[in-house]
Amino acid sequence: MHALRMGITTGLLFCLSISAGAAPIEGQWVTIDDKDDSRKSLVSLAVTDGELTGTITRLLQPESQGKLCKKCPGDFNNKPIQGLQFMWGLTQDEPGQWSGGSILDPKSGKIYKAKAELAEDHNSLTVRGFIGISLFGRSQTWIRAEEETSAP
Repeated sequence: MHALRMGITTGLLFCLSISAGAAPIEGQWVTIDDKDDSRKSLVSLAVTDGELTGTITRLLQPESQGKLCKKCPGDFNNKPIQGLQFMWGLTQDEPGQWSGGSILDPKSGKIYKAKAELAEDHNSLTVRGFIGISLFGRSQTWIRAEEETSAP
């Protein structure tokens, strides 16, 4: 009986901490390439004034270190990819689902509409960039970064 009460109390505290603190989508994520399944970058997602943004905090492949966003448009052009805000404007539709924003592909320099869906366990995130309607696009599944991955 004591274990049951402890389990319920722990569960309630966890739920309260999520609702009182940061949105579950916030934090460090490892991007996984949808073509070769390699780990590409560490990104930080944050919600400010109801808007989800993403910043590339670290490039994980040695050959990508120091690269500039050479094909990127406007203010993004020739900016270092590491430190680049590449996702912006997403708003929450319902718990775990965000849409209405944009995402920049630093490799191609193209900007796409974006949406994101957080898995129920909060440890994976499906991010989709698309043109026009969601049917015409690509999805990546990102995984929540572990502490050793997020350390410099």
